[in-house]
Amino acid sequence: MGGVDLTLARRLARSLMDEHGLDGWAFAFDRARVRAGACHFGDRRITLSRALTEAHEEAEVRETVLHEIAHALVGARHGHDEVWRRRAVEIGASGERCYTAEEPVVPGRWQGRCPAGHVVHRHRRPARLLLCARCRGVPDQDRVLGWTLDGAPVSHEQLGPAVAREVEHLRARTRGGPARPAWSPLPVGALVRITASGRYDGVAGRVVRRGRSRYLVQVVGQRLYVPFPLVEPLSEAGAQARP
Repeated sequence: MGGVDLTLARRLARSLMDEHGLDGWAFAFDRARVRAGACHFGDRRITLSRALTEAHEEAEVRETVLHEIAHALVGARHGHDEVWRRRAVEIGASGERCYTAEEPVVPGRWQGRCPAGHVVHRHRRPARLLLCARCRGVPDQDRVLGWTLDGAPVSHEQLGPAVAREVEHLRARTRGGPARPAWSPLPVGALVRITASGRYDGVAGRVVRRGRSRYLVQVVGQRLYVPFPLVEPLSEAGAQARP
């Protein structure tokens, strides 16, 4: 199937934006490769992925533009909630999330494969242990994705210490052995520090919810889902002393 010409896609997007009252908003293409569109509230701008637009049919591009227009109309605080969904349906969209990071249309250099053969792609090195989202109901140890980079196998240890810690934690749970104290489930309300590599390493927050394998941690301005092994308890005094 042929994709949409970018000139026609721009014309379609601009027409739909004007039709729904976004005449004060700008339109542009971006370089994203794992999501089809985005609504930028700060500078009142809607963008489409150049790569994915060229791969999609007109109906898919229209759906993406309407999806982002609905975001612009209801505001940033609604995300993909019911308010956004109703507005999306009202203006002619499906009301469903268009594409996910787990299933990008443009293949990535990083390829993850579960024991059942399901494949996912990434354009950046995986920073945490990932389980197959399609193998629900299967034990966690049988859902772990193995990775290749440009076709060459990459071990979990090579992905970094954060991934290696999560793998060891999963192995300990599978063997039925005791988890390390730092991985013991913490109560809701506990003050914690995130130990994941990347931008959130060392950030402090509070546990607001505890799932089967991850905490929902409230940090400044947002909430993050963090696997148990990548959170450590933090005393109130330690948090105050942190520079």
